[in-house]
Amino acid sequence: MPEVVLPADCWRQIFGNDRPVALEIGPGRGEFLLAGAQRQPAWNFFAIEHSASRTREIAAKLAGSGLENARVLCGDAACLIEIIPAASVAAIYVQFPDPWWKRRHQKRRLWTPRFVAAVHRALVAGGTVDLVTDVPDYFAIAQACLDGEAGLERVTVDQPAELLTSFARKAARHGATIHRSVHRKRP
Repeated sequence: MPEVVLPADCWRQIFGNDRPVALEIGPGRGEFLLAGAQRQPAWNFFAIEHSASRTREIAAKLAGSGLENARVLCGDAACLIEIIPAASVAAIYVQFPDPWWKRRHQKRRLWTPRFVAAVHRALVAGGTVDLVTDVPDYFAIAQACLDGEAGLERVTVDQPAELLTSFARKAARHGATIHRSVHRKRP
């Protein structure tokens, strides 16, 4: 079976320009997506959301916002990241991914070596992947996967400067430590 990959100019087809693309995986209610698109009009923001109802909710917010540089798609990010053209995304954001606690659900976890290899392939040289979570064990799993990809280098591990999403604010209200890492694709 031939490998399926989106055309190299897919972002131009989607956005009508050649601006850098930021990809958000699991935008939840779309708060980070909308804030990013408003703050950085010289970038395009594309989000992949697994929930159809949340996708519709975010699409409605985008339509009402008048933002031309943001889109949302309903789908499985772990699958879709593998068909994104190589070296076409400047930044990838994953905030509060589902840790899938039950053993029978762990196959659904996003952070795997295969996912990180696909992220690495999709990033431009110098592009970044930014992870935020309040689950220390899952953060450790993600770090092991990210650190295991030779083409990525860890830039920082800290706490986020701003709490832009309802998930982040809820975690902070409950006293959870919020973990953040940024890894960059080596040139």
